[in-house]
Order: sequence, then C-alpha cells, then structure tokens
Amino acid sequence: MSCVMNMSYVMKKIGFLILCGVIAGIIGCFESEKKYDFLLNSEQGKVSLKDFEGKKLIVYFGFSYCPDVCPTTLALISNELKKMKNNEILLLFISLDPQRDKDIKATNEWLRYFYANSTALLTQDENELATLARNYGVIYKKVPLKDSALEYSIAHSNELFLFDSKGRLFQKISDLSQKSLHNALERFLMLDQQTNQ
Repeated sequence: MSCVMNMSYVMKKIGFLILCGVIAGIIGCFESEKKYDFLLNSEQGKVSLKDFEGKKLIVYFGFSYCPDVCPTTLALISNELKKMKNNEILLLFISLDPQRDKDIKATNEWLRYFYANSTALLTQDENELATLARNYGVIYKKVPLKDSALEYSIAHSNELFLFDSKGRLFQKISDLSQKSLHNALERFLMLDQQTNQ
C-alpha cells in the first residue's frame, strides 16, 4: 500500500517537474526573443522590431565612416541578394557611431548605395547602444586615431542577424565568406516555403 502511495507521489512530482520545465522553456524562449527588441530612431521616427513584422530582416551593426569592413560586408550582402533576384529582405543597419551618423538622411543615402531596401537606425545615446550591442553579442570599441582628421575609428565584431517575418531570430552568421553567406541566405529565403508546405 505504501509502495503504491510512494509511486503516486513520485509520478506527481515528476509531472510537476516536467510542467515547470516546459513553462521555464517557454519563458526562456520569450525572454531570449525579447532581448533583441529595440526602440531606435529612424528617418520615420522611433521604430521597434515589431514595426518590421511581416518582413524578413538582416540586422547589421556598423558605422558609415568604416573604411573597410562595413562597406565590404554591405557589398557582399547586396551582391548575394542581387544574384538571388531578391529585394524583399530588409536590411536594418544599427550604427555603432551615433555621434557621426546622427544625420540619418545622409547615413541612409550612404547605406542605400549598397542595398536599396535598407534603413539606418540610431540609438539615443552610448548607454543604449552598449545595452543593445550586449544583447546581440556584438563587441565594439572606440579606437583613438592620432594625427587623423577622423579622430577615432570603431573596431567591431562582424556578424549578421537574420530574423524571420515573425520577428524571431533565425540565424546569427559570423562566417561571412561568400559561400557561407550564400548558403545561409538561401536557407533563409526558403523559410516561408518550408513552413507553408
């Protein structure tokens, strides 16, 4: 009799632990998605990740005064999307240099030279930028440039964040070789077709 009671108690305990695990997983998933959200300045005013729901997104952190890494990456993205005959993906460019990129119209002109369907986003201040970069796992640092009219540059990690049309992170791409990016974008573009089948 006590053995049956103990077994019943153990089963209830296991059921409770499984339920707690499921709830924790759901909360954890929600929290991890929430950390990528933002409220940033754009040419159209303040926007959040939710404002772009229904669109596939590439989020990229960089700055318009970047001499090499950012232009190379933007050109690579543009070339790959042109090859795939796709102009539906929206590129969100989050500036790591809100001080010099504050003329958002000029920053957008520079950005759209690489890829027409893109928009620049600016944080309010350095603290907001540091928090957002930390949430995305982006590393950056202002580097003083002696004897240069630029005064400083920004060293930063170089990765892309692909978000599906529901605002969920699909993939983070750190290997930005042409082949790796091509394969990742191909999978990304097929995403809706796979879920509709």
